[in-house]
Amino acid sequence: MDREESLQRFEQYLRRRFPDRRTPVDYLSDVRQFAAFCPKPWREVAMQDIDAFVDQQRHSGLSPATVKRRVAALKTFFDFLAEETDDLNWPNPVRFKRHAGKLPHRLPRDLSDETVERLWAVIASPRERAWFVLMLRAGLRAGEVASLCLADLLAPAQADQPARLRVCGKGRKERVVLLSADAEAVLNAWLKVRPSSEHPHVFLNERGQPLTVSGLEWLLHQYAAQTRLTVTPHQLRHTFARELTEAGMPLPSLAKLLGHADLSTTQIYTAGADPKLCQAYQTAMERLSSATRPFLVPEPWPACAMAPTLPSPSPRPLPDCPTWPDWAPELPAVIRQAGLEFVRRRWPTWKAQRRDLRAQKVLGELRRFWTWQMAHRPVTQPGEITLADLHAYQTARGAQGKQPTTINRTLDDVLALLRQQADAGQPVEASVFRLRDLPRPDALPRHLTEADSQRLEDYMRARLETPDPLQQLENACYFILAHTGLRASECLDLQGQDLDWGGGRLMVRQGKGQRDRVVYLSPTAQGALRHYLDEAQRLPTAPLFSRPAGQPLSYAWVYEHVAALGRAAGVPDLTPHRLRHTLATRLLNAGMDITRIQKLLGHAHVNTTMIYARVLDTTVEADYRRAMREIECRQMPLSDTPETAPNWPTKVEKKIPLDNSV
Repeated sequence: MDREESLQRFEQYLRRRFPDRRTPVDYLSDVRQFAAFCPKPWREVAMQDIDAFVDQQRHSGLSPATVKRRVAALKTFFDFLAEETDDLNWPNPVRFKRHAGKLPHRLPRDLSDETVERLWAVIASPRERAWFVLMLRAGLRAGEVASLCLADLLAPAQADQPARLRVCGKGRKERVVLLSADAEAVLNAWLKVRPSSEHPHVFLNERGQPLTVSGLEWLLHQYAAQTRLTVTPHQLRHTFARELTEAGMPLPSLAKLLGHADLSTTQIYTAGADPKLCQAYQTAMERLSSATRPFLVPEPWPACAMAPTLPSPSPRPLPDCPTWPDWAPELPAVIRQAGLEFVRRRWPTWKAQRRDLRAQKVLGELRRFWTWQMAHRPVTQPGEITLADLHAYQTARGAQGKQPTTINRTLDDVLALLRQQADAGQPVEASVFRLRDLPRPDALPRHLTEADSQRLEDYMRARLETPDPLQQLENACYFILAHTGLRASECLDLQGQDLDWGGGRLMVRQGKGQRDRVVYLSPTAQGALRHYLDEAQRLPTAPLFSRPAGQPLSYAWVYEHVAALGRAAGVPDLTPHRLRHTLATRLLNAGMDITRIQKLLGHAHVNTTMIYARVLDTTVEADYRRAMREIECRQMPLSDTPETAPNWPTKVEKKIPLDNSV
């Protein structure tokens, strides 16, 4: 079976397995791209060929999701070849975990109300308005709109129920969707002028043929270009889900309207909209500020303060990875090359704004280890490292007073490098992968005491009306860090488009673990931002924070100025991360649920949040008193002179055993 025949059979296999889906089209296109990249016979394709293809795809600027789909297509293809040739011993060259990578946890790309209004203002055609409304007010996909037929308009609105449509959705699953009276009126306006046609489809093009998905996408692109925006049909569906969630619709009901079989899929659509979380945060912040001097509620944001929210820009080709010619010249050439190749392989997977810093950090860790290794026991190849060498490194660094976390981080990079060498066919001692991390001390987070927190808040609030641009910047950065729990890196990465001033929230894009999330702004934080932004224009992709002269902020600047603010307020050793620890602790003590704090901080597991959120003694005491009062009200007192308590029992009825011998 030659290459072309194998591709034809693969297409037939996919169409049998995935009828009425785009999977056959996408998977076949992905495999053909690999075939053009790698002309080898299929049996000669090795893991290194998949490595090279994945690297080329990432450097061309493709999104992680697209690269992962192409890896999945190749894995399915080589599994198919093994079954088709009846050679189940044929090893699959695709290593999914190695090649697919980790997808970022992104927020849905819904549209702001202002963006929707701008689009609606330029759409005049009754046909375009009708399909636009079906996606925005009924959550239909572009394919569902294109395939909608006149017979699918089940019933007009009645006095006791809205209009209904039958939709054949993804996976050939039918569902009934509802239309509001406003949306139905827009649809009826098109039906009144729809030309007669032998085709049953609701939407027709200028030639009287059914409107295609490509035609619909092209039309939306043209209207978006008139408003200098980039909009996709699926963003309208995301907007529909977000608006219903904010209006309080339960998740199971929303899942039915969207046609989701799994609630976890619906949660992806509504990740950026959680009215209960917003309300819980604002309630907790009000409790925390009730004992302090209230700050003036921010005025409405000026219309020119921020450009309209835009979706993330289209992927761009990845910049070339640096070569670092001066890195560790004292190391053997083979070891030096292995370290550089290790960083290059990870370069595309790191966040764009942090690639250089991350690379320098990893290269520094590797250089530190190999320099120690050469002094301890010189080697010429990475594979010559033994488990005893790694144990000796743990012991030596521990004797120097280094923390277990620091030692473990270095050895994690070393082991990952050795695993990459082993995957490439280089000899590596298998025993090295049995190394265990040093146990980390279960230290409490370094949060501020309530007295220090109050002193710091009072000092910062007293500065809020300052006309000094530098102090306005410091105030805005401080209250964003202290009232949202952002990490310093997340604060530095904020852009103009991430500020939703209408909803009083910030979009955190690709935080730690490549997780997107939403954080909410307290009135004080909004006021500080208002004073800082003032009338300044902010481009959507421009940094939200910059120095008065226009230079971008850096880690060193943020740490230095936060520490200076702490010293001025009488709170020494203040860091951005201590503000994060403190917010988690204060919100918990203000009565906010731990799972909601988890969402604000962006933790995948609630146990991580519990590390940050240390309960103060006053909260523990209140919980203890409440629980013991409940227990003691149901039992006899244990002391001869107990405190008076309501509803205390006065007599205990003892059960007499039925068997006198007992």
